[in-house]
Parts: sequence; C-alpha cells; structure tokens
Amino acid sequence: MKHRTLPALFAALAALTACTNDEPAHKAEPSVRAVACTSEYHASEGTLLRPESVWPRAPYSRSESSLALSAGCPEAPAAPSTSCDPAEFPWSAPDELRAARLRAAGVETWVRSTITGGGAGQALTQQVLQLAPEQASAALNRFRDHLVQCGATTVAETDGQPQVLLLEDQARPKLLVDLANDRITALTPTGEGWTGPQLLQIQH
Repeated sequence: MKHRTLPALFAALAALTACTNDEPAHKAEPSVRAVACTSEYHASEGTLLRPESVWPRAPYSRSESSLALSAGCPEAPAAPSTSCDPAEFPWSAPDELRAARLRAAGVETWVRSTITGGGAGQALTQQVLQLAPEQASAALNRFRDHLVQCGATTVAETDGQPQVLLLEDQARPKLLVDLANDRITALTPTGEGWTGPQLLQIQH
C-alpha cells in the first residue's frame, strides 16, 4: 500500500511546486515592464496637507499618487523646462520622459495630492519632491532660476536666496513653491477665489 501511494504523493508535490514557482514569475513580469524606473512610494505622515486644513468646514474629495524614482532610470536631458504653465510644473515632458528627467535632476520621490471642495469648483494640488542630498543644491538652483525666469515673485528668502516664490496671472495666484531642506513643495490652485496670502497660510 505504501509503495503504491508514494509515486502519487511525489507527483502531487511536483505539481504543487510547479504552481508555486510559476505564479510569482507570471505576476512580476508585467510589473517590471510597466514600472520601468519607478516604484510605488508611500509618503510619510505629515508630508501632505490635511484636507481639513484647506477647507475646515466644507465637504471634500481627495486623490493621491506617488512615485519613487530609481537611480536606474534611463538617461534623459536634465535641462529645465522652458514652460511657465503652472499645470506643467515641475517638469514639462511627455509622460514617458517625465520620471527620467526628474531623476536626472536629482528628484528621489514625487508625491502629488489633489483636494477638491470648498465650492466654486475649487481644487488644490500639492506636489512634494524630495531631492537626493548630493544633488539638492543644484536642483534647488535649477528650479529657482526657472521660476524667476517665469516672473515669480519672491515671498520669502533664506541666506539671500528666494525660498518661497509665487507665480501669478493678473493678480491671481497660479503657483506657490517652497524650496527648502532638500525638498520642493508646490501648491497649484484651480477655480475662483484663491489669494496669495491664503496659499501662504495653507502652506505654512
């Protein structure tokens, strides 16, 4: 009886092992192709604005996305974008190039959160870019120069350098950027009724 059941047992174990080995490989393969030089990133607590700090008494909805950018990203030109459209900050590039250009510019993680609420079709998009320490100084200068060339106003300085810059269009705030501590934080409002001081209060 024992001898008759052993071959069947070995066959069952072999089939189970084959299934176990094949399944992860089958799942991992498309993931590697799709992600390329990026991976999922979970922002630490306190990185993003809390919705109630934007609209304390209004209903809201929130969408969030984040990426960690690998040092293995394909090489891409690191020259700053010439676009001054706030919707294209921090980098104007096709989707397939954006991650590589950000990584080439020294960005390690990129988090984006959009909070909608407050009425009048208002929304606020926050982007947080964490820089690689060894590239942070050059990256901050690159983004700072870009914003100044686009006509952004310096709201606050650190060591004689613009740290907080506000880009406006006909006195309406379009983009507020804080360059500090190896990090770039940007707020882009949409809809009517926003003011520069309001964005500053939300950011700080």
